[in-house]
Amino acid sequence: MRTIALLLPLLGIAHAQKPDPAATLVAKVQKYYDATKDLRARFEQQMQSPSRAPSKAAGEVWLKKPGKMRWDYATPEKKLMVSDGATLWVYEPEDEQAYKQDLKNNSLPAQVSFLLGEGKLDKEFDASLTKLDGLAADDLALKMVPKVGTAAYRYLVFVVDGKSGMVKQTIIYDQQGGTNKLSFVEVQQNKGVDDGKFKFAPPAGTHILAPPK
Repeated sequence: MRTIALLLPLLGIAHAQKPDPAATLVAKVQKYYDATKDLRARFEQQMQSPSRAPSKAAGEVWLKKPGKMRWDYATPEKKLMVSDGATLWVYEPEDEQAYKQDLKNNSLPAQVSFLLGEGKLDKEFDASLTKLDGLAADDLALKMVPKVGTAAYRYLVFVVDGKSGMVKQTIIYDQQGGTNKLSFVEVQQNKGVDDGKFKFAPPAGTHILAPPK
């Protein structure tokens, strides 16, 4: 058998290579979100940091291509993050202030941009399967290390439904040893979301903040 294996390249016959399971799963995730025109879900967010007490939040999210998103935080306090694809608003009604950012020269975090079908995961990340406690029977965990290093985070982990390719959870591991976990439930894909959901006009009296130019 060893002699035959050595002769195969000489005869122009390539070895049959087993498909990389991580690459196969990444392709399935990419296919799912390439086919997603809009999406609605409930989400829970958990953040941990060595320098801060753990925090939790929850709410509802709507996404629509190209580049539209709306995150309605219900707990622990109401907050709105909304983008029409060109401008991002973060509105905090209790503080009567809103943060405005132009997205023309800025990109959304990788943790959410792939949900909108932006970029190609296999071009931007080195992927490998990893172990994670508490996974459901059909779930798999993908460790996604950026090919180009970033100060924003070290790597991501996606918890993926192995059958559909839908991402049920994303976890950011930052440079300071903290984590930011988003879990999605009651996901509805391609049900139709009105563009009005992504429009925002700050109420009268709202203090508008913007990044320095």
